Amino acid sequence: MVKFFAVGLGGAIGSIARYCIAVLAQKAGSLHFPLSTFFVNIAGSLMIGFCWSYFERVHISHEFRLFIFTGFLGGFTTFSTFTREAAQFFKAGEPFHAISYLVFSNVIGLAAVLFGFSLSLYLSR
Repeated sequence: MVKFFAVGLGGAIGSIARYCIAVLAQKAGSLHFPLSTFFVNIAGSLMIGFCWSYFERVHISHEFRLFIFTGFLGGFTTFSTFTREAAQFFKAGEPFHAISYLVFSNVIGLAAVLFGFSLSLYLSR
């Protein structure tokens, strides 16, 4: 039961954080690019890389790992919204925007995971 609570609490916090970023992005102005989803997915990639590296060196309970990875980062990042936004670009006849969004999100997301992993190693020296 503790594992379910850890995932649920983490997911709630991550989802609320994602919603707050979406509200802030909306207030900042309307770009023709889904900036809030892009930002949370890149930030989540950075965090997962950092935590992955850190948790390999420090003992963290399984429940806390579930809270961070499955709960918080699962609720914070959003693959379903990302793919819907890319599909909307295609549907609107904007394949360049769709492909750019898909490529940038994946390439920068992977780079963020690797950077977060390396940053954690660097900071632990």
